[in-house]
Amino acid sequence: MDDDLIQIRPGDIGKFLVDSRRAVLIFAVLGALVGIYYAFSKPDDYKSEVTVMPELSAGSSGSMGGLGSLAGLAGISIDNAAGDVIRPDLYPDVLQSIPFALQLLKQPVYSKNYKTVLPLQTYLKRQGRETAFQRLTGNTEDTSPDSSKPAVVNLSDPKNYSKALQITPEQEGLAAMLTRRVTTTYERRTGVVTIEVVMPDPVVAATVARLSLEYLTNYITSYRTQKVKDQERFLIQQVEQSRRRYQAAEYDLESYRDRNRSLYSGLARIGEQRLQAEFLLAQSVYNDLSRQLEQAKIRVQEETPVFKMLEPPRVPLRPNGPRRTLLILAAIAAGVAVGLGWTLVRTFVGKTNKIA
Repeated sequence: MDDDLIQIRPGDIGKFLVDSRRAVLIFAVLGALVGIYYAFSKPDDYKSEVTVMPELSAGSSGSMGGLGSLAGLAGISIDNAAGDVIRPDLYPDVLQSIPFALQLLKQPVYSKNYKTVLPLQTYLKRQGRETAFQRLTGNTEDTSPDSSKPAVVNLSDPKNYSKALQITPEQEGLAAMLTRRVTTTYERRTGVVTIEVVMPDPVVAATVARLSLEYLTNYITSYRTQKVKDQERFLIQQVEQSRRRYQAAEYDLESYRDRNRSLYSGLARIGEQRLQAEFLLAQSVYNDLSRQLEQAKIRVQEETPVFKMLEPPRVPLRPNGPRRTLLILAAIAAGVAVGLGWTLVRTFVGKTNKIA
């Protein structure tokens, strides 16, 4: 039973390390060379971030201060028309959506590395075509022969019978690349939203951070004010119609009075009373709709969210990564492990052959 046990003494470990020093050295040097090539072939990454403090809840009529008092004096009651809001912890989902990526990919950006203005999707495609040798030599010229030719795309639903969003494989890849580089975090304790963008170009990183914030604020503003804006547009139409009806009723009443000024018959008075009733009704409707329109305008202002910028996007001065020293050390450690494993396998195979 004792013969089946494998005993490892400290001397055996020391002898194994001595025997494996050559293989460890060789694989460590190879790992270092591979690590150096890999570390320096990766482009520098620049991080730009913007920090904002959004409005956490929709305000009520009592929180409007002087504006609410002014509306009260005018006989307008202000009620919260859009009390439902998007929770700030859902903001990261907004900036990870396909519509967000597709809109940003169309935006023009200035590249410090390329010294030109180009759409973001063109910049990302050009970055993806760059080879490690081009980055090491600093030659970033776009020599791709088909860079200006649009790719032929076969959509699953060319006539869009499904009425659904269709994207090409290239757009899907670029959208995934973009959303990986945009990170949004929400701090529940402080209520602060931070948008971080990592790009190989410092100016592009700052530009994408600004565009991401603009998309988020426009999205939230549209969500908060869409209902009251639709109501405002409807009331504008109704006010215009009631105004024409009011003016027509007023004109008919005065015209009837001018024509029957010298008549004192009961029939004339009945006609005047009927026209006056129509005039008063049109006037009342017009005044009510006008008050509702002013109320809707105030609601639009009330429901517009406020984003207080704590830290604006800045063009980074120093790269954020990659951490080349750690990559090289990791490659050397991997080489040492491979060298030890190589020696262990060789020793085991040699002992097996001797026993056989």
